[in-house]
Amino acid sequence: MSVNNSYRFLVPTQEKYINVPIEIQWDFVGRQDDIEEFQNKSVKEVIGTATNFEVARYSHKEYGQNNDTSINYQFYFYNSPTSVTASTVNDWVNSYIFNLANPSGFSVSQVYYYRRPFTNSFFKLDFYDTPDTRTQKNYITIILPVQQGELENAYLTPLIPSVEIKKPSMILDFVGDKEGFFIYWLRVPEFINIDTFYMSAKFFDARQGVFVRMMTTPQASLPNAFVFDTNEYFFQKVVIDYNTKRYEIFDSTNTRIGNGTPIKWYEYINP
Repeated sequence: MSVNNSYRFLVPTQEKYINVPIEIQWDFVGRQDDIEEFQNKSVKEVIGTATNFEVARYSHKEYGQNNDTSINYQFYFYNSPTSVTASTVNDWVNSYIFNLANPSGFSVSQVYYYRRPFTNSFFKLDFYDTPDTRTQKNYITIILPVQQGELENAYLTPLIPSVEIKKPSMILDFVGDKEGFFIYWLRVPEFINIDTFYMSAKFFDARQGVFVRMMTTPQASLPNAFVFDTNEYFFQKVVIDYNTKRYEIFDSTNTRIGNGTPIKWYEYINP
């Protein structure tokens, strides 16, 4: 006897898929992105991140009912043959002609005819981050040329009328004499966060090729002409405002100066 089992297989009309979870990694996938990232990182390490070094112009802050902006620097030179210990405050004169001192000042002819010993001379204002001379750093320097300033009468010879020559008193403003009126400093405190400077003054005497230091008061007014606080008598404080782009100057008592009255500097005489 034979037995026949009949089976019928139906072939599906649509394709079937089997998902097999096999991990596949390709070495070159994302490699271009890695190269760009490496380039950007290398560039930053070489040149650093962007910093705002843009410089702005700071002018003298307004004062008075008329909103004046001018600032007056007056420089006084020692004009006496005697020792500083025997001097009086009147021995410092606001003039380039100081013939009583040793060495004496410029001649009337040098100033009037703008001879090189005179025109190559200049005043130098240095702005430091601290009045401590042991640790201070000089961030700004302003040059005041002798060709600008007010006038005084002097005689070339006794035989001719007097002439007008420059004297070391400079009224600086937006117009007229303005060399040294503006302070050029960083626009924002992003890189160097400093808004207070300590200003010193020196005079370069081109006749002798030396710098003459100036101080804020004549030595004759001090109890000891040679022993005093240099932080107080060699510097004036300058405060700038990043928002208004203005600056003010203060003395050692934190009183504003230069707002209608001259800022006076006196020649310092070494012992």
